[in-house]
Amino acid sequence: MNASASLQQLPNGIRFFAERVAGRRQVAISVTALRGSRHQQPEENGFAHLLEHMLFKGAAGRDAAEINRLGERLGGTLNAFTDRESVTLHLTVLAEDQSAGLNLLADLLLCPTFTAKDLVLERAVVAQEIAMAAEDLEDYLQEQATNSFWGDDSLGWPVLGKASLVRRVSAQRLRAFHQDYLANAPILIAAVGAVDENALVKQVEARFAALPPRPQPISVAPPMPYFASRRRRSAHARQAHLLWMGQASAFADQDHLAELFANHILGAGMASRLFQELRERRGLAYQTYSQLEALSDTGEWSLYAAVPPGKRQEAAKAIGTILTALVEEGPTEEEMHWSRAGLRKQWLLGEEDLETRMARRVRQVTQGGRLQNEEEILERLHQISATNLREVCARSWSERLEWSLLPG
Repeated sequence: MNASASLQQLPNGIRFFAERVAGRRQVAISVTALRGSRHQQPEENGFAHLLEHMLFKGAAGRDAAEINRLGERLGGTLNAFTDRESVTLHLTVLAEDQSAGLNLLADLLLCPTFTAKDLVLERAVVAQEIAMAAEDLEDYLQEQATNSFWGDDSLGWPVLGKASLVRRVSAQRLRAFHQDYLANAPILIAAVGAVDENALVKQVEARFAALPPRPQPISVAPPMPYFASRRRRSAHARQAHLLWMGQASAFADQDHLAELFANHILGAGMASRLFQELRERRGLAYQTYSQLEALSDTGEWSLYAAVPPGKRQEAAKAIGTILTALVEEGPTEEEMHWSRAGLRKQWLLGEEDLETRMARRVRQVTQGGRLQNEEEILERLHQISATNLREVCARSWSERLEWSLLPG
């Protein structure tokens, strides 16, 4: 791998790293604050996501139009996202604009305007986003299942937030939330590509060293999931939507990579067991898949299929048979071969995209605690056995939550 990265830290605890990749003209830059939807109080459900939106409405003397024009002038991709454990701002620019790009991200995070006029408009926009998600039956089912799975814990709250709370928040209240957020959130700055590392170090010190020291994270036990069967009807549904959820490992857990391997065979592509059985052999579903989400202290493994209402029981039985066979018999030698090769090449292809590469490194640091090199990951993938896959499937799917959304 013709690249190297080293993790550094300011005296106040803010971390940063640069990974120089030869042969590139651009730099992918991100600023990640490690507080997301799970770190909100009940009365703040949705504030982190709304905050992300408001960062782009005005900052450091620029209004939203000026921010957008600057992003266009830099020629890169300026965006942000909120998840359960972080808010991330990211931008890809030419190497000559590295300093301007990081300055823009720092301005957005550290110096937002938060005018009452802007907030009125953005509250309406976010409320519309929440309404759109509720109208997408697949998204709605995922939200309901996640809430049922984690119960009252904030992991089960919707990342987009609760519309009734979003509509009422004031600029003063959101400004206080932002100040508390910056005072307590661990922050990671990352730059990958044609990086000038010396310039990055100086700029990070100039823009972030004055922030207060980061408090030590409080270690708490991850929540325990709930396993049950739930059913709901929707007048908008024309199909039966099935979603099963089991507990998975945390990102840093030694079994996480084995779960990714098993997920690939189970339902992550067109050669997977779910796709081949439910779509190709039975013609039950246009869409069926499995997906894995690893967090810092736990994880979720979900299976989804949308089938004709009269075929719900047949589909559920088929899914159960697939899981039982994978646990009891394990994957075939052929499945191990094509999945191992596919995962290896997916990893290598992803490394060619700077934003993907940067996102992987950020996750390694924030959820795994350290940077990992390519050779280490590929060697671990090579060492995974069929027995490892049987074991992780048995553990994750010995109990499960089963949700059904039906027409009616």
